[in-house]
Amino acid sequence: MAARPPFWRTAVLLTAMVLLLLIAAVAGFHALTAKPQATQTPCATQTVSGTVKAADVAVHIYNYQGGTVGLAGSLKTKLVAAGFTKDFINTDNLPPKQDVPASTTIIGGKADDPEVKLVAGFFPGSVTQADSTITDHSVSVWIGATWAGFDASFKADAPTKVSVDKATICRPIITPGASTSGSATPTATPTDTATDTPTDTPTDQPT
Repeated sequence: MAARPPFWRTAVLLTAMVLLLLIAAVAGFHALTAKPQATQTPCATQTVSGTVKAADVAVHIYNYQGGTVGLAGSLKTKLVAAGFTKDFINTDNLPPKQDVPASTTIIGGKADDPEVKLVAGFFPGSVTQADSTITDHSVSVWIGATWAGFDASFKADAPTKVSVDKATICRPIITPGASTSGSATPTATPTDTATDTPTDTPTDQPT
């Protein structure tokens, strides 16, 4: 009859198994609840004088679980019609555990960057936030829970350029078979809140 392994060896093995299970559980939880992380869009840095144009701005649009079905895609179509470049716009959903902003939130490297102001002009009732990790001058749009439809929450005839003395832009470089991607995680409190805030809350699940 084989001798039983020493008690300490059994205890060590059981402890190691429990630790591995805990590590796996924590890693899975973080993966599930992680916010989108900023991904830099390959681009060519340029200094412009006079205006920053919509056609030169990369935009990332994020819908949320429980939001209007296909809203991010519809917004992309609207922005392209307004003068933004199709290949510079990426759409996605926020992670299921991500807190949904009450108002649509426009996020850029600085809240007062011209490209942030330009995009925000298309979203009445939106707020702006700064994320210092965004260095490629892209802009993220987090659709808010108070989205009230295109008539109230989207301004199709907003200006498509912003006047500047001088500004740095990073015109995205699109390679064959590639598309812009990534997002921005807000790291600061909103810096600009509009006074006209929609009140209806969408109930359909996005696709």
